[in-house]
Amino acid sequence: MGKSWSKQEVTGILSSRDPRLLDELLEAADRCRRDSVGANVYLRGLIEFSNECRRNCFYCGIRKSNYSIRRYRLDNDEIITLAKSALDAGYSSLALQSGESEDSREINKVVQLIRSIKTQSRAWDNTGRGLGITLSIGELTFDQYKELWDAGAHRYLLRIEASDPRLFSRIHPPDQSFEKRLKCLDDLRTIGYQVGTGIMVGLPGQSVNNLVRDLQFFVEKDIDMLGMGPYIPHPNTPLYKKQVPDFEPFSMTLKIMALARLMMPDINIVCSTALLTLNPRGLELGLKAGANVVMPVMTPEDNRSDYSLYNNKHYTRPQELIERIRRYGYTVGLWTWGDSRHYAVRQVQ
Repeated sequence: MGKSWSKQEVTGILSSRDPRLLDELLEAADRCRRDSVGANVYLRGLIEFSNECRRNCFYCGIRKSNYSIRRYRLDNDEIITLAKSALDAGYSSLALQSGESEDSREINKVVQLIRSIKTQSRAWDNTGRGLGITLSIGELTFDQYKELWDAGAHRYLLRIEASDPRLFSRIHPPDQSFEKRLKCLDDLRTIGYQVGTGIMVGLPGQSVNNLVRDLQFFVEKDIDMLGMGPYIPHPNTPLYKKQVPDFEPFSMTLKIMALARLMMPDINIVCSTALLTLNPRGLELGLKAGANVVMPVMTPEDNRSDYSLYNNKHYTRPQELIERIRRYGYTVGLWTWGDSRHYAVRQVQ
């Protein structure tokens, strides 16, 4: 466990507008990540395989009631071809992401997909391990999570989005409950997944006190992975043009990432595409804030604009990402799963 911070200390850091404090915080986080998990940055080939979604989250561009986007679902053969491309490029892990479905037939298709990827990729790389698989496909039942685990998925990202139940309820429709989200996170941990969660920073109605509580939530839940980013409004959502907090989401996200690294030194932290979207230095500063996972987008070009969680999503060529990671003084973790060190420690306790 990392440094213990008082609520007053964290509130002071998050409330400060002093750029020198941010610089010092990033330097401390970078030292911590190098000491705790090394200079490796692990790659997850990101395949956004479907933008079909049953949910109507008030912030999300692929919400069910957004009729202005073209819906798609890649077939399993196409996804397997992309998986092969990822492994050929040295990415030993995939992140499979989609909108949410309650259709058991759709979940069965994902189960079959994972089995196929695991079986075929074991032959592709001759190691017997195959590709590592992270899933981010929303709230499911315990049995569905277990089926996906048994098929070969071993990491799962389910963002809480807001750890304050009141804020959670303001950004989700009534059919989505905070208690259900918590139960899903507990189910994933019980099954054995490396569990990831996260928030959006800069939501309408969000306060510094909310963010302090979010950090406490990550620690209390003893998470293995953290994936979060600045809130970027989407024009076809109910939250668009709602009044946002008076803090700047980009720099606040960096502060939250850095504090999370200092509080939980051995977890995996993702440098989100949203950081790169808001600032040309997003990758550099995200890594310095403690991120050690980057997800090169492998979604086919014809479908990328349809997976519009937020507006003006930025894309960087995978090879350019690798070159920039090295230029910033980090090592690219090719040909390795890059599992959470925290998870490994937690398993032997």
